[in-house]
Amino acid sequence: MNNRRIIITEEAENDISDIEEYIAQDNVNAAKEFVIKLKRSFINLSLYPRLGKNRTEFSGDDKILFLPVMTNYLIVYTIINNDVHIVRVLTKYQNICAIL
Repeated sequence: MNNRRIIITEEAENDISDIEEYIAQDNVNAAKEFVIKLKRSFINLSLYPRLGKNRTEFSGDDKILFLPVMTNYLIVYTIINNDVHIVRVLTKYQNICAIL
């Protein structure tokens, strides 16, 4: 049985909220669907935490993993004490290197 927790940092919560608000400007239903799909991705990470790839060229940290989701988004996370810590949720339009 999986006892791995998903821990979402305040920065990631802010990212999710910002993205949801941006999408809602054009389509409230699409914004809600974004959050649902993102939560499903978090559940998948709790089951398969090594889905993401290490991209040291973005973060310089080999413990940070990156999982692309829904074409335009990137979940940035790490595994600490068997728990998945969501560090950020970014869009492909952001300067990832500057943010991390």
